[in-house]
Amino acid sequence: PLNSYSGIPKADYHTSATIAKLKGLGVPASKLLLGIGFYGRGWTGVTQAAPGGTATGPAAGTYEQGIDDYKVLKTKCPATGTVGGTAYAKCGTNWWSYDTPSTIAGKMTYKNQQGLGGTFFWELSGDTSNGELIKAIN
Repeated sequence: PLNSYSGIPKADYHTSATIAKLKGLGVPASKLLLGIGFYGRGWTGVTQAAPGGTATGPAAGTYEQGIDDYKVLKTKCPATGTVGGTAYAKCGTNWWSYDTPSTIAGKMTYKNQQGLGGTFFWELSGDTSNGELIKAIN
């Protein structure tokens, strides 16, 4: 996630804490890039819709367990909320977190406010055919 949130599994295990740590160590902001995944991470055996629940394992994914493309997830399991600057959704017994054009817009605001050198993403084939995610990067 971009920011911490109540119930985050690991304190300071989010983008803004990492950027602050690197800047505090003397790394110039202009040398830091913000990474955006064009995929989601998912879990199965989930019973609650809100973040912080338990799971029995990774959800089925297209390429490997627990990972699927944004272009698949936006239809298969549309986002129902955001936490820490990242979208999430519960569909059946699966729970997914991933970025959307809206969450990317928030991350671009953060990147610009922090004076970061730019943005990178992985991986273009995870975007929609009309480039919803890449268009949100500026």
